[in-house]
Amino acid sequence: MDKEASIIQEKRKWKFSWRLLWENFVFEEDGHFYKMPTVLAKNTMYRDCSSYDKVNSSLEIIKKYFWPIAYIPETKIYEDKDGHFVIDQIKVQGGKELTRDMMDTNPELLSRFKRLIIANEIMWEKEWVFLDLLWSDIVAHPQTIHNLITDGKDLYVFDFGLLEKKPGNFIFRCISHSVKKFQLLFVKIFY
Repeated sequence: MDKEASIIQEKRKWKFSWRLLWENFVFEEDGHFYKMPTVLAKNTMYRDCSSYDKVNSSLEIIKKYFWPIAYIPETKIYEDKDGHFVIDQIKVQGGKELTRDMMDTNPELLSRFKRLIIANEIMWEKEWVFLDLLWSDIVAHPQTIHNLITDGKDLYVFDFGLLEKKPGNFIFRCISHSVKKFQLLFVKIFY
């Protein structure tokens, strides 16, 4: 177990996240975002595998397909005593979640976003994984792409969650296929 992972998990004890029923517990402190899988994710998505290995693999795939369309904030991934990830990401200076209005007024951001969508489709065909762009937050804020951050110039991939074409977990397979279809349809209609 990484010492840093236990320090971050100690900080977590005093934090609240409304996303307890989703895949990650996320909190911000001193210009850093910290992420770790929730109990639900550990017992479903990562029940038969190491989430630490899965996140590192996802990060490499994301770098391969999205560089230089989108960048990744400075990120460190630690392993806890149970083999699960603890992510430490530096907050992007001036960074905000990407919105439809930002793309409407900034053709470069729109172009990068469209290229990212194409790269995401190619990644699904070649690697059998798909970057989750919208997830649950789209219901409350449909004009916002929640897992992409922008500083007004560049795009940054904030989350490394990948939907999988053939995961070992049947429930996650159904969720992955449904969410991927919904996201592509949503993005193509509204963006």
